[in-house]
Amino acid sequence: MKATRPPLITVTWPWPLKKLDQLAKGRVRFQYSDPSKKAAFKKALQESEGLIVLLNHAVREDLLAGAPRLKALGTYSVGTNHIDPVACEKRGIRIINTPDVLTRSTAELALALLMAAARRLPEGEALCRKGKFKGWAPDLLLGLELKGRHAVLLGEGRIGRETAKLFHAIGMSIEFITRKDKAIDIRKKLGRAQVLSLHCPLTKETHHWLNARRLALLPQDSVVINTARGEIIDEKALIKSLASGKLFSAGLDVFEQEPLIPQALRKLPQVVLAPHLGSATRATRERMLEIVVEGTISALVN
Repeated sequence: MKATRPPLITVTWPWPLKKLDQLAKGRVRFQYSDPSKKAAFKKALQESEGLIVLLNHAVREDLLAGAPRLKALGTYSVGTNHIDPVACEKRGIRIINTPDVLTRSTAELALALLMAAARRLPEGEALCRKGKFKGWAPDLLLGLELKGRHAVLLGEGRIGRETAKLFHAIGMSIEFITRKDKAIDIRKKLGRAQVLSLHCPLTKETHHWLNARRLALLPQDSVVINTARGEIIDEKALIKSLASGKLFSAGLDVFEQEPLIPQALRKLPQVVLAPHLGSATRATRERMLEIVVEGTISALVN
């Protein structure tokens, strides 16, 4: 009698297969397939029971239609807005993500972006690197002192609460905007937001949540921080607000059409730009892999 082969999981990032096999302990098999090589990727999906993707690999109806054996879909991320949940549910495909593990690393990056944006560190570094630093001066790159400022955080989830702890630790007062808030409450809170930090998931309701109308409600010289999803901000409106001098600065780890960053945004010296580094610590990324691999395996063999 022919032995049954372990389920096959396709991964869309070239993690060392030896490392994946060590995590699997013989329960499944792995193969790597590059989604940009469409013919080979389509073939890989036809024989796969599991699939592990990155957050920039969309999983929609057309892709799932070519994966008849798929039972488990893991995403190396907390967010799942790149996955069609209805299409997965229709096919009985279980979705696995990596909650909790990146809470602290993302909160720390939000604090780093805030401090860099408030103290104009990118401008100072550029001055030094270009050899234009001429010595100390009383008016050189004056920034904002954060102690005593009021921070409003959109979203009171794990990352929002952890970020609030760090903001409070440096002397800031804290307030949250949540789904329960009425429009009038949101307007009042934005009017007090000397720092506005975004920590909500991307949904139909939060797409372009921070638009021109809400930006206009912020106090003069506010700082905007985004470590959530780029599409939560209307980038054109943000650029106008920064260019006009309404906002003091912004710290952005995510972008509306990532990885594309508008030239107008890149030209603004008061904006701190980071290439989606929220979870980018060694410990966090290792743990994320362990969680998504174990979760995908468990969905297939248990």
